[in-house]
Amino acid sequence: MAVYIQDRRGGEPLGSSVLLAAFDDLMLSEYLLEPGTQPGAPHYHANHTDAFYVIDGELEFVIDGEAVRAPVGTLIVAPRGEVHAFPVAVGGPARFLNIHTPGGFERYMRTLMEMRSRGEEPDAELQREHDQYLV
Repeated sequence: MAVYIQDRRGGEPLGSSVLLAAFDDLMLSEYLLEPGTQPGAPHYHANHTDAFYVIDGELEFVIDGEAVRAPVGTLIVAPRGEVHAFPVAVGGPARFLNIHTPGGFERYMRTLMEMRSRGEEPDAELQREHDQYLV
């Protein structure tokens, strides 16, 4: 089922994000991160592109093992196969859009939120089922 939401207030909460749009071709979510959070584990997606657009604040990404700073207005794109890690906010809160294409990554996010609410973490098999490969 495709969902189209025009603003953050009506989106579906998914952890620290709000799902704004979920289509076969695209998933769009908005994040608000506070400084001091842990970066995500380095990973890649074999079958989709993961992109980030910074709206407010500054983020730091690790891409192919190198730290990359991203101020407001920066677009970071991790094409299929590019090793990257989920960012951290630098110096203050940061707000950004996260785009996955093709869509469907929201299913992984929903499963992850359900598991974490039970105190569980995903295993490698679940991550592979959702095109997420840890390195």
